[in-house]
Amino acid sequence: MMEFGLPILAAAAVEGHGGEANLFNPSPIMMGLTWLTFVLASLILYKMAWKPILANLEKREKDLRDSVDNAAKIREELVKLDQARERILTEADTKSHALISQAKQAAIELSKSIQAKAEEEARLLSEHALREIQQEKEKAIFTLRRESADLAVLLAHKVIEEQLDEARGRQVAEDLINKL
Repeated sequence: MMEFGLPILAAAAVEGHGGEANLFNPSPIMMGLTWLTFVLASLILYKMAWKPILANLEKREKDLRDSVDNAAKIREELVKLDQARERILTEADTKSHALISQAKQAAIELSKSIQAKAEEEARLLSEHALREIQQEKEKAIFTLRRESADLAVLLAHKVIEEQLDEARGRQVAEDLINKL
């Protein structure tokens, strides 16, 4: 509709000047029509294009601001997480050193305990062995004395077969051994 209306208006403007159009001296009708066209085009563009364009620009600006804010928040969270990670690593390192130290101390104490126990057992075994040796020595001496006494009685019996009986000879021999 506008396309058909403009040539007609242009023709009317030319007729109003006596048939000749001058670009440097426009007619008031042509200026009015141009302004009217400009205002109508501006209103149509404002309603149809500028509002949606401005709304999209504002939405995009808001999204960008939100993204920048979110990036700042994420950066702060990352810093906090990094600090927490460092703290946790430091605590873990401290705890591991403490556990290693405790384990070493426990190992040293256990080693000392085992060594002391082994020394005690060795001492007890040594004392027991010495007692057994002493008992066996005493048994051997007692057996040797008894056998010596039996042998002496036998010899004396053979020598004095008629004068002493065996029980009396044994008694005499044991008395002699005890006196020694």
